[in-house]
Amino acid sequence: MSGGKFNDNGYVYYKVQQFADELQNLIDNNTVPDEYGYYPEYREDVITALREQVPQINRIARIMKAIDYLYSGDHGEDSFLNEMKRVEGGDD
Repeated sequence: MSGGKFNDNGYVYYKVQQFADELQNLIDNNTVPDEYGYYPEYREDVITALREQVPQINRIARIMKAIDYLYSGDHGEDSFLNEMKRVEGGDD
């Protein structure tokens, strides 16, 4: 089935993952002007705080996906719990 139990939300975990990816790109390009010549150039302490959030956002996306797969029948209870252990342990 590949997920879809929460499909009314349009695979929202993918959107959360995309948010994390876009945030990482913005962090990486903090001092690179966009097509309009704008760049935020946030202070380093702000960039550090943002950078610390990216793994947390990715973690939430993985948890959301595993829950969706469990309720869709793509994960059994044991594989779901194993995925939760991997997420909690920081394993990729």
